[in-house]
Amino acid sequence: MLLAQRALRNGDARVAALAAELGYGSESAFSTAFKRVVGESPQRYRARVRRKAVPIAGR
Repeated sequence: MLLAQRALRNGDARVAALAAELGYGSESAFSTAFKRVVGESPQRYRARVRRKAVPIAGR
């Protein structure tokens, strides 16, 4: 899952492509495993970590 988290944080690959690259048989299987380990879906994780990484102007 660490590789998946890094790819979601830094890359632009679709979740289905990432799932295949990491050896999962389907996007659904990957998403279920990711959510079980990380606590949120891959898409929600990507959105959350990228929001935190964007500096807010004026702060």
